[in-house]
This record gives sequence, C-alpha cells and structure tokens, in this order.
Amino acid sequence: MVTNPPALVMIIRHGEKPGDPANDDDGGPHLATLGSGRAAALPSLFTPDPNAQMPVANWEQLSCNLATTSTQSEFTGTYVSSGINAGQSRFPTPDFLFATQQASNTSSNRPAETITPLREALQSYYNPNISINQNFNNDPNDTKHGVPALATEITGHPETYGGKIILIAWHHGQIPNLAIDLQVPQNQLPFTSWPSDRFDIVFLIGWENGQAFLKTDFELLMYGDTDSIS
Repeated sequence: MVTNPPALVMIIRHGEKPGDPANDDDGGPHLATLGSGRAAALPSLFTPDPNAQMPVANWEQLSCNLATTSTQSEFTGTYVSSGINAGQSRFPTPDFLFATQQASNTSSNRPAETITPLREALQSYYNPNISINQNFNNDPNDTKHGVPALATEITGHPETYGGKIILIAWHHGQIPNLAIDLQVPQNQLPFTSWPSDRFDIVFLIGWENGQAFLKTDFELLMYGDTDSIS
C-alpha cells in the first residue's frame, strides 16, 4: 500500500537503437536515426496547452547530427528553433522526468536522449526548472541505486511526488521489474519480457486506495507503431 502516491507514473522504453534491439549493450551509447526521430516527436504527446498557437519563444525541436562508422550510425543531438502548431496532447504533462543512469562513457545514454527534447520543450513552455533525474541505474538487485531504489524514491517520498505526474524512460529489460517494484500486481503485466522489437509501448501506473494498477497504451508516433501488443 502506498500513502499519497503519485497521480500517475508513465514508463516508456528509449527510442530505437543501432544494433540488436534485444541487447542494450550492442550498438553504442546513442539512439539510431529512427530513435532520434521518435525523441523529437515525443513532446507532442506530453506538452501542455494544446490550444496554444505556435510558434512560441524558444520552442525547440530536435535536429540530428549523425556520426557514421562502417557498421552503424550514432546519434548526437543538437537543438534548433522551429515553429510547430500545438496538437492535442494524448498523455498528461510530467512534473518529473527520470531516465536510466549512464554508468560510463561507453554505456547507453539512450533513455536520457529520448526525453531530452521533451525536457527542452517543457523548460521553455511549462516548467523552467524541470530536469532529467539520472541518479538510478538499471540493476534490478541494487536496492540503494538501482531499479528498486527508483521505485522507493517515487513511492516513499509523498511530500515530493504525491499527486504528481512522473515520466520514466528506461531500458526495456527492466521495465516489467520496475512496474512490480512500484507494487503493480504481476498478473496485470501484459508480458513478463518486454518485446525486443517494440519501442512504442507506454505503461501507465496509477493507485486506487493505495494499491497500484497498470494500464497499457501506445505512442502511435512513428511509422510501424501499433495499438496492440501482438
């Protein structure tokens, strides 16, 4: 049971990656070109005030620079000003952003890269102080700094997160464990192993009478995204 829980916790996988999609350690630390496109489109799902007329000052859209090797393209992001007409956001606007910790210069930073355009948009238009918390790593057994510690941070600090909207970008292998650590019953998970070829699924975790429950939604941002698990 969680006392004064967040209003909603949303969990997404990082955008598409180079190399084997089932192996987070393959393909280098950055997003693939398609993944950077997904990152650039994410603000349309979460930014507030859908009736605002764009462009507004300092609105940002991701522009991709690619460092190409003989085997893969790696993503690095720069930001350019662009005018985009606001559309109806399909998900609530986050008050807090979390992404997996980058352990070293050679480890994936794809979760943070995926929500960096969203952070930029939210800073410009909604919350100038919002940042990406990368204090937690991908270890499911590390109760001090890993996946269970992130769950404890969120559920154990109602003075900070109670009634708030939280968005987490994470590595797919540990998202089901993170949901369980947030006290979602295991029988509510749509799968025990996140499909390695899916980058468009959204976990929505809420609480009723202190008990967590899970619903599943879909980004529907990129060509090939679907609205079903199968």
